[in-house]
Amino acid sequence: MKKLLLTGIAALVMATSAAHARPELSKTQSWKLILGTWCVGDHPSDNGAYVGIARDQCGENEETLIIGDNGYRWEREEGLSCRYSSGKARFDNTIPASTKTLGVWVFHIIADCIRRPAEGAIKNYTQSFDMYVSKGSLWIENLRSGEKP
Repeated sequence: MKKLLLTGIAALVMATSAAHARPELSKTQSWKLILGTWCVGDHPSDNGAYVGIARDQCGENEETLIIGDNGYRWEREEGLSCRYSSGKARFDNTIPASTKTLGVWVFHIIADCIRRPAEGAIKNYTQSFDMYVSKGSLWIENLRSGEKP
């Protein structure tokens, strides 16, 4: 009887854990949340992540990031525009999707970028980073940028 009870409790815990690990949104729905205009702090947070809020008008210490299906563009003086060259998604059940649920789709992006400064030579870059929406905010982590030869 004791073994049956323990087996039942273990099955219930596993079922409950599996239910909480399921994504609240599909990968496609999560990607659609990312698309649009975001106001991103011009400096990373203490953990090295850039955090953005969906707004049409950005503040003085924010940069405007416009994310589309084929690429993204930073609205700033130097005009950095990028096209996705590859990417993949993974589900991370440790990141809060909302105040009540855990789990978001994290998109790893690799992009080819062009910076067109007002003066000087045009520069080509490659950027890679992880991007997701958590509790209504855009998070950009592990940002790496390298100039192309």
